[in-house]
Amino acid sequence: MLEIQDLHAYLGHLYVVQGVSLRVERGDVLFILGRNGAGKTTFLKTIMGFINPSRGRIFYEGIDITSKPLYERARMGIRYIPDNRRLFPTLTVEENLLVGLSDIHERKKILDRLEYIYTVFPDLKKLRKLRAKQLSGGQQQMLNIARAIAHPDAKLFLIDEPTEGLSPIYASKIASVIQDLVREDRGVVIVETKPWLMKKIGGMYAIMNNGKIVSQGSVKDLMSSRDLIERYLGVTMS
Repeated sequence: MLEIQDLHAYLGHLYVVQGVSLRVERGDVLFILGRNGAGKTTFLKTIMGFINPSRGRIFYEGIDITSKPLYERARMGIRYIPDNRRLFPTLTVEENLLVGLSDIHERKKILDRLEYIYTVFPDLKKLRKLRAKQLSGGQQQMLNIARAIAHPDAKLFLIDEPTEGLSPIYASKIASVIQDLVREDRGVVIVETKPWLMKKIGGMYAIMNNGKIVSQGSVKDLMSSRDLIERYLGVTMS
């Protein structure tokens, strides 16, 4: 589904992503791990098209998208979910969702997608008339993810720290939604640092350090490697 070949990228004058090669298949979850400043977010933004790589190739569904602009990648089904919840604060919950469906013109299809979202996120149905700025942090993150998955053509999700700052209840809800995406045979790439989330969802991992992949494999294997987790995530395992 997604293949990254020897990807290099700069952020200004900083050489951030240094020769990363990875694959993600349909129904896969890949956790991108590492300490702050390791290059994780820049890597996601380069896949999405916010940053042009200086070298390397990005393939999506067998198509070379390295030179394609961001909007074309979005049309092809790639969604980027940032950690800063870029919502429209003065629009209602439902209006924010409709922004993600703006290229669908059949009313029935739009209503069907809204019903799908409200089934996945029943709390949002109750809040649909509230403005986004009136929501709690956890509710805003639910809306952030809901808007991304609302479109039926969305197939690959690039998610930056989805549970950061959330209460355990909302964090668990987000984890369940990610599991649902995997069951629907969609691909997910997640920047995350929380061992509990990886353990709950499973899948694969790749650890970035100074812009390079230093370890990769199954989450199951990672959970048994206290040394890797403590060294590269800065988390002390009990």
